[in-house]
Amino acid sequence: MRVLFINSIYPNPAEPTKGNFVLKNLAHYPKNIDIDVIAPVGYFVKSRRKSVEGVPHIRFENFEGRKIRIWHPRFVLFPKNFMRAFVPLFERLAIAPILWFLNKRKKIDLLHINFCFPDGVAVASLARQMGIPYVITEHQAVLETLLSIKYMNKMMLHAYHGADKIIAVSEHTKNILLKHGVSRNNVVVVPNGIDTELFTPQASSQEIKRLIYIGYLVEHKGVQVLLEALSKVGDSSLKLSIVGDGAYKEELQNLTSKYHLEEQVEFLGSKTPSEVAQLLKEHDALVHPSFIESFGITVIEAMASGLPVLATRNGGSEYIVTEETGIIVPPKDSDAFAHGIRELVSSDWDREHIREYATQNYDIRNIVKKTISLYPKPKHELIACHLSSVHKRTDVRVFYKQCMSLEKAGYKVHLVVADGMRHERKNGVIIQDVGAAEGRLKRMIVTPMKLLRRALYISADIYQIHDPELIPMAIWLRKLSRKPVIYDMHESYSDLLTHKDYLNKFQSFILAKAIRSVEKTALNIFEQSMTVTEHIADKFGGIPVIHNYPILAEWENVAVNEQRYKSRNLCYLGSITKERGIIELVKAIENIDCKLHLAGSFEPPELRDEVCNLPGFSKVVEHGFINREEAAELLGQCALGIHMIFPNPNNMHCLPTKMLEYMAASLPILASNIPANIELLDNSDSGRYIDPKDVKSISKAIKEMLSKPEELAQRGFIGKEFVFSHMSWEAEEEKYLQIYSELLNKE
Repeated sequence: MRVLFINSIYPNPAEPTKGNFVLKNLAHYPKNIDIDVIAPVGYFVKSRRKSVEGVPHIRFENFEGRKIRIWHPRFVLFPKNFMRAFVPLFERLAIAPILWFLNKRKKIDLLHINFCFPDGVAVASLARQMGIPYVITEHQAVLETLLSIKYMNKMMLHAYHGADKIIAVSEHTKNILLKHGVSRNNVVVVPNGIDTELFTPQASSQEIKRLIYIGYLVEHKGVQVLLEALSKVGDSSLKLSIVGDGAYKEELQNLTSKYHLEEQVEFLGSKTPSEVAQLLKEHDALVHPSFIESFGITVIEAMASGLPVLATRNGGSEYIVTEETGIIVPPKDSDAFAHGIRELVSSDWDREHIREYATQNYDIRNIVKKTISLYPKPKHELIACHLSSVHKRTDVRVFYKQCMSLEKAGYKVHLVVADGMRHERKNGVIIQDVGAAEGRLKRMIVTPMKLLRRALYISADIYQIHDPELIPMAIWLRKLSRKPVIYDMHESYSDLLTHKDYLNKFQSFILAKAIRSVEKTALNIFEQSMTVTEHIADKFGGIPVIHNYPILAEWENVAVNEQRYKSRNLCYLGSITKERGIIELVKAIENIDCKLHLAGSFEPPELRDEVCNLPGFSKVVEHGFINREEAAELLGQCALGIHMIFPNPNNMHCLPTKMLEYMAASLPILASNIPANIELLDNSDSGRYIDPKDVKSISKAIKEMLSKPEELAQRGFIGKEFVFSHMSWEAEEEKYLQIYSELLNKE
């Protein structure tokens, strides 16, 4: 999705503190949303602001590795609101060429405009002419005044009525819009947000002695009333820090002398957000005497820092501050404000509750998500197509992680498989089946051609293949469709072929060399490749790694109780094969009081006949193939997870995905002693490792671990904490979506 923000009060080098709230929001937008900003500025802004910095016509800003382009076209802006009615026209003339150019290069899906006047009025007719939907975020403090002017009312309502959505930052703003005829169905309240990780609580006593004001020093901010109120309180132990700058500063300094408050009041000037966050930690309460506000971002910043707030009923604060978080008094009344200061100082405040209230309601990440949810879906949905001749349609990496991540990000996702289970739509993903092949040779020759035909029919914007046997087909797909192709290496296939039962050593050697050569060729032809481990990435010159980490949301609610670790239930989740140690495991439990829960399919199916003839099979409970919800429920009933994969070349450095899922479900682990498992368990202390072919050692380890339920519970807790802190698909998802976004932007 491509969103263009239009905002004439966006910060620029000559006016760095102007409209910072927009900049803060952009820093938290997901990377799969392509963003540009048009921030028109008046001519001669450098000299008007007496700034040493000029404003370039185009510049770039970095947000945690993401580069956003800012356009600064010039428009005519007279001082003291002279020719105010023509400002939208002047702004429109400045914006139109850039808007046309950007939309011509790559279609803009949405315009997000801050303030209806002048920006919304300037852009509304342009948006309609170009067929671009737009939303308006309204947070004008003087909105009622603007809409009360006849010619402005007419212009603004015209812009409001054409918007897909109008986002009001408070109920007060919403009520003003409704009062003047804006449709109730079109207005949604989404408050401003703050970075609650930047503003954190202070470590101080409950005593309130240090007050702080943060804001512009202009008349309607009411600092003159605050100074008069402070003089009426008559408590010389109270200190007031005034943070900000503005035309009213000299007048306020004179009032400080008039009221003999020089020893109590300090003017600190303008501060950066990080400096403000530090100052809040050093103070005890915020005072906010403004006459009129649309919201009041400093109120939220103070509350997130655990500070109680004394504010006026100004249109914003009364919708934020509760009885538990602060005090509201009438505006422009120094006696009422003085009484409020006394009440603020004498009351007991629960600073933890104040912080929690701000975090729950105003965290900027949640605010950004809510805002994006209001955006109309692009008329042209980007189509992504995944292709596999080998993997199941419910493969965790392919379907649950990659396909569903793309679907949630707004892509129309097709998954083309060859399993004979027919077409279906699952969790928003369109699954298309080209039919199962009879025999390995047909699967490698006929199935790729079927997949190619289906892929061309879908006509996607981007394709991703998951099997090396599809590389020749994907080369043709790239040439015929002229669309980007991604090759996802799930395993080190050249190592995997060295221990296949159906190949002799010579055949394994030749095929391993051939597949390595084909994969290297693919790297030069396809736009992008990715893999699951650093070990594989290093073999191919450092291609991107998208780790196969667990989806934390699937496991965070798995039951954790004392009885679980006393249950003597073992769990084996996944494909049931010889190289995953099933025979040795069943032999090991023959003389142990336990139950082994098998969740998965035997591969090949004949393996079950061999395993069920073992004496230890009487301890086995078969669940067959189970879905993700059933897997979480099963793991919540078990005391120990088993991962006994053999030390074959392909497994030595393979990321133990099942182990990570066990750990995410608070399940301690007994695993084979291959390097990847050893490294994980040494770092997390969530289990033990052992020779997977030594039946006696496996049996002994299971007995010892089951005999210590308290230790199992502790290892389970540590394992979950480790995975949730270091290894989540939620973190990898962002890297994965960024690859798609960059490829499509380049395209």
